[in-house]
Amino acid sequence: MPAERVGVVGAGVMGSEIAQAVASSGLAVTLVDVDPAALERGVAHVRAIGERRVARGRMSPQEAEAIAGRVTPVTEMAGLASCDIVIEAVPEVMDLKRKVWRGIETAAAPGALLATNTSGLSITELGRETSRPGRMIGLHFFNPASVMRLVEVIRGEDTTDATLAEGLALVEQLGKTGVRVKECPGFLVNRVLVRALAEAFRHAHDIAAEWTPAMMAAADAATVAAGPAPMGPFTLADLVGLDTLAHIRDDLHAAYGDRFADGALLAPLVAAGRLGQKTGGGFYTGERPDAEADDAGREVAERYYMGALHETCLCVEEGVATEGDADIAMVLGTGWEAGPVAWARAQGAGAAARMEALAGQAPRFAVPPLLRALATGSAA
Repeated sequence: MPAERVGVVGAGVMGSEIAQAVASSGLAVTLVDVDPAALERGVAHVRAIGERRVARGRMSPQEAEAIAGRVTPVTEMAGLASCDIVIEAVPEVMDLKRKVWRGIETAAAPGALLATNTSGLSITELGRETSRPGRMIGLHFFNPASVMRLVEVIRGEDTTDATLAEGLALVEQLGKTGVRVKECPGFLVNRVLVRALAEAFRHAHDIAAEWTPAMMAAADAATVAAGPAPMGPFTLADLVGLDTLAHIRDDLHAAYGDRFADGALLAPLVAAGRLGQKTGGGFYTGERPDAEADDAGREVAERYYMGALHETCLCVEEGVATEGDADIAMVLGTGWEAGPVAWARAQGAGAAARMEALAGQAPRFAVPPLLRALATGSAA
């Protein structure tokens, strides 16, 4: 049965973005935050999205008002009692999320679907803060959730088949695309993308002790020229935020080891307060210089794409996601024109040969069985 009312706990930017996305689909939203000022800002954010769309001619004033009108702000968890689904969207701090889930547990309706919006924290662990871990899933909305179509629907160790199906149905009801992901550190998109970035940075460090903006711009240009990514690793890192990226990379390095080493490129920049576009300087300061691909840049681009392909193959082989879902996730989540598996399949034996050549230099690139199967045309 389709949901009618969704509770969103946490009225920060991500929570208000999710609330807007839910309300845009015609569902009623109960937006919960203990801080009245945060609630006021959250509702204002929902309205601001509508106002921008009206100004651009993408929505009528009546539609924008109707969306905002579906969002009911409350400061008490008791407001969740009438919700079919509860989505927790508080900051990515495990102790905070645990505390919030203990409060949700006492207020949510017995049959409610429970979901946490997280980019990497354990769904299983959070589910076990409740008496109904089988009803818990991860819904990783991509930022900004009001715009991005992709949602990773993450299954924890206790998540039931029915719960997973309900989560996928909700995502479809919101007009978004859900991909099934088995819980693992980094889930799917972050794991693949950060592996690609780490490989690019690591090789840049191996090539030269110091990279100038012109050298980085050449590598970014080479990446765009060589494959399906819309931007190169240095531009992307500055856009994401070097502090955010370093935090994710640290977690993945702890979970998976050496293949997430980055040549120590990120840490000094973060320590210096150079966090990317949000601080006016990261790898680049000001506008990126014009540059054409060069040999060094092409080597960095090769590591970027082979890192993404290698990690994608590992995810598929581990049952984290199917080939198709992995490709959809990279297309919708990162803007690639084609996903890594489709990109490799189009090359026939070429991608496996390139990976084999890299494996001779770095054993971590040992060719995964899936890639060998793609090279011979024997993969599904």
